[in-house]
Amino acid sequence: MLGSLLEHMGAALRPTGLCELCALPSRQTLCEPCTGQYLSGAEPRCSHCGLALPAGNFICGACLRSPPPYIQTLTLGDYGVPIDRLIQRLKFGDEPAIGRWLGQRLAARWQAAGHPRPGLVLPIPLSSVRLQQRGYNQAWEMARSFARELRVTARSDVLVRVREMPPQSSLPLALRTKNVRGVFAAPGPCKAQDVVLIDDVMTTGSTLGEAASVLLRAGAAAVRVAVALRTPPSG
Repeated sequence: MLGSLLEHMGAALRPTGLCELCALPSRQTLCEPCTGQYLSGAEPRCSHCGLALPAGNFICGACLRSPPPYIQTLTLGDYGVPIDRLIQRLKFGDEPAIGRWLGQRLAARWQAAGHPRPGLVLPIPLSSVRLQQRGYNQAWEMARSFARELRVTARSDVLVRVREMPPQSSLPLALRTKNVRGVFAAPGPCKAQDVVLIDDVMTTGSTLGEAASVLLRAGAAAVRVAVALRTPPSG
């Protein structure tokens, strides 16, 4: 709570910055109009995987046929132009503060939706090579901020990456599930915990699904997912 208060105070005291998308004056990462347009979360979504749905639907056909190991997904909006620039800045522009802001937004949406308070918040871990190159894990920046807002525990040592793999974004969608098999282990304490997994973007859900399966086998009571953006189906 204190960390969150200090961040808000810092934002109020900083000189007016610029919105990351439209470059209009803004004290936040995105100005209010851009936030409302791209991160409103107003459209109905599949409660399991977070895909946008026609009004009146709650679960997509794919999740009805084959439910994912995570039982709920929360997202701020769809991944696409121009909001994808925000994620590129977060991952490749050395701007971890964007991740902390996204974590705050996710926590506010989580509370507004009345979702249960998690016992443990975990980021999707980066490979050691990418962590060294980037200098930080964007999902960990989001997870720490998310947990601080909800006054729960975030840890980066419960779920670990034990195998290097090609980046998911470099592979066809059909190969992504196979690519992440055996990538994660859960050596840290998660038994009987209600876990929330945090990541920046969900595309097929393969990475988050593999991580959730590993955590459930390690004894987690349930796994939910919170991601900044959800990639809509092609076409």
